[in-house]
Amino acid sequence: MKRCRTVFLSLIAASALLLTGCESVIGYSVVLWTIADNGIADGTIVPVYLKSNIMQEYVIDNPNTEEVEKIEVPFSALSVPMSKKKARERAARYKDYEHQYAKCVLDGLPIREAPENGSKQVYRLRQDEVIRALYKGEGVIPTNGKELLKGEWLRVITKGGTAGWCFSQNLRLFTMNSDGSYGEGAEEAEVQEADDELELMLSSIWYPDYYQKMIASRELDLDYFTEDYRFDTGSSTGEIVLKLFNVDERYPYAGVTKLRGGVYRFNGTQIQVTVKGKSSIVLQYTDSSGKPRTFGFMTLGEATDIATMIKAEGERRQAVISDLSKLGPEFFSSAYGTLSISISPVSGGVFSWTDYDLVVPSLISRNSGKDGTVTTHYYLDKSLKADWDGVLSFRFDRNGSEVNLLYKKASGGLRLAPARIKEVEDSVTGRRSYSVLASSNPLVMFFQTAAAMSDGQ
Repeated sequence: MKRCRTVFLSLIAASALLLTGCESVIGYSVVLWTIADNGIADGTIVPVYLKSNIMQEYVIDNPNTEEVEKIEVPFSALSVPMSKKKARERAARYKDYEHQYAKCVLDGLPIREAPENGSKQVYRLRQDEVIRALYKGEGVIPTNGKELLKGEWLRVITKGGTAGWCFSQNLRLFTMNSDGSYGEGAEEAEVQEADDELELMLSSIWYPDYYQKMIASRELDLDYFTEDYRFDTGSSTGEIVLKLFNVDERYPYAGVTKLRGGVYRFNGTQIQVTVKGKSSIVLQYTDSSGKPRTFGFMTLGEATDIATMIKAEGERRQAVISDLSKLGPEFFSSAYGTLSISISPVSGGVFSWTDYDLVVPSLISRNSGKDGTVTTHYYLDKSLKADWDGVLSFRFDRNGSEVNLLYKKASGGLRLAPARIKEVEDSVTGRRSYSVLASSNPLVMFFQTAAAMSDGQ
């Protein structure tokens, strides 16, 4: 019998969930994909101690050690935890195809929801991709229009955990040993050992590398920070998607060829990828005009939710305008007119500015009108943060002109001064970045609130 020993688990570090006993089993799972690092063959039944939805991992007991050794394995490697009896029944169902894997010889071969050709596709296999065969099923044998195709429907699962039915005509079966090496049938199937670097690259969604700086500084430019801008390798669809501010390309491809260490070509396309690390790649391709282009991409990690970040940034900007509205909403200056700032449920921040003749045309162009929208989409340069709270962008409805002003909430009112927006365009991505600097115009305007005026401030 195994003796229990405490094992530190990285996925629950610094928590009260550290496992110290052998009694906290939540169920039993069948190993679906050989766990090569620990020599655990598929078909093995293992006790499961913990499920982490955050890490997408189970904690199991390593059956190959005398002592209880708890290890972390991905969800995709195991069946869902169940009773020991049901786990034994599940393992028995897989017995005829124990240790059986298959190489796909046709790029784009579909895995389907049910064993018939008209069923929904749940995954598209890449040429030379390896999957696990679980068992044979009854289904509708496809035809070539004249006769039934040779083969049978197999229940299969990808290394990433997608399960479904695949017709075997374009699969080549072979065995996998418990250490992950390929055995009987591998030579006939011409199966190559797995390229973990390639698999990681293909299974990841890649975002523009400038996202990292925006996230780190918490300064999101929502014109260039979206969920849509990405490089999707098309591992489940067979179609690459490359979308940036000035790029929108889609390419079907027929497998991936390794050119040299870390460099891969997507067959049938102009795209080549250099893997710089687990979270960084450089993509090169030739556009329709024959111009070579290069882009950097990165992964963001499971904890990064772009949609949530975009929502939070929108709320932050709205809160700035809302706070100014609460401070006013009207601000008065004998020299620079009356400025009103408020929130519209339709337009967001809106303003009305009257009697500003003294700053025409040095600050506000003629015929601008008095109404418009106000936003806060620029970020201050570090040198200005000690003296100013931020920058307000006033866009007049009549002529569309934008006036950018540094602002500072002060006792009894609001201080405003011209801001200079320095624009830099990235010739590679087409992205424009901005710096907010102090203007050479020395003008500083002070507007009082109604409350301050009534108090005689």
